[in-house]
Amino acid sequence: MNEETVIWIMHEEGIDMVASLPCDKNKRFTVLLETEFPVIDLAREEDGVGIGAGVVLAGKRPLISIQSSGLGNMLNALLSLSCVYHFPLPILASWRGVCDEKICAQIPFNAPLPKLLDVYNIPYRICRSAEDLDGIREVIRGAFAQQTPYVALILPSCWDPQQDAPITYPKRSLPDKTFFLPGYSEPKLTRLEAIEKIVSEVPDNAVIISNIGVPSKELFAAKDRPGNFYMLGSYMQASAIGLGCAFSSPKTPVYVIDGDGSLLGSAVLPVIATQKCENLHIMALDNGTFGSTGNQISPAYETADIGMLARAAGITSVERAVSPEEISSAVSRGISFVHLLIRPGNSGSPNIPLSPEEIRSRTEKFIREIG
Repeated sequence: MNEETVIWIMHEEGIDMVASLPCDKNKRFTVLLETEFPVIDLAREEDGVGIGAGVVLAGKRPLISIQSSGLGNMLNALLSLSCVYHFPLPILASWRGVCDEKICAQIPFNAPLPKLLDVYNIPYRICRSAEDLDGIREVIRGAFAQQTPYVALILPSCWDPQQDAPITYPKRSLPDKTFFLPGYSEPKLTRLEAIEKIVSEVPDNAVIISNIGVPSKELFAAKDRPGNFYMLGSYMQASAIGLGCAFSSPKTPVYVIDGDGSLLGSAVLPVIATQKCENLHIMALDNGTFGSTGNQISPAYETADIGMLARAAGITSVERAVSPEEISSAVSRGISFVHLLIRPGNSGSPNIPLSPEEIRSRTEKFIREIG
């Protein structure tokens, strides 16, 4: 009943949702989570960091359940998003690489994990037996009290003996889909012009989450508003933050200004498709380059098709846009994923004169007040 103990602690501590990627050592716990909480199943652990940030923006309390090796994938996002903006994030990590680990590949990263967490000043607690599991309460409370990521490293010896939990699999079929999207002509707009049009079209009660670097600067230059969440770091996390926010505040329109480079590196599109959040709209600004680092050509310039990737991930509402009129039409009709072709190049928009704390608090207050 050790798994039930942890579930009960999570309920008592007010956890609202869980982002999860399973581990062989906590199979039963993973299955129980699905019966007790709203769960977003991840394809990659670091997307849980962005999702958790979006959940907090919406006034809810997230938790992540992963295998400890996933902390390696999450580390930059934890430091540049959770720590910089002081987003609380309790993390239950099934600790591999120790305790008679049979898979040698699990040992090099996982065995010295406490030392790594010490280096980055990420608080943690080790649970070595069932008697330690009440310490998860400290992890959850500490994360929210200190506004920080807080890790529980849970050894396999804490759990009841693991057996494959019974899972009912629905009938699996892939219906016929028309993946055709029309081609596109030479892009007409700069990124700043596209952002200016987007901001002029979205409803007043919308949250806008913008990608790192120049896109956030250009959004601030186009129209600063409390509902804008400007990312200062955390490559590939814009759409994940948008998903967490839309999932936890379903009446709030959420628009994400993302980019081709970020989306090509992320595993979040299939997760977004699975959740079917009708209030989430991704404006994928595709200039075919890594714009903020000097406009080096990305795979999207001539080969990868961002719109088709969204369709293949399972997002059914996808359209292309190259003109202001097409942007306006897509926004007015609530298209979920707009593949927006733009010209390479950056404006001279200045840095954003707001601290991470100011950016976060303004957006949280905006969501709270629009209700």
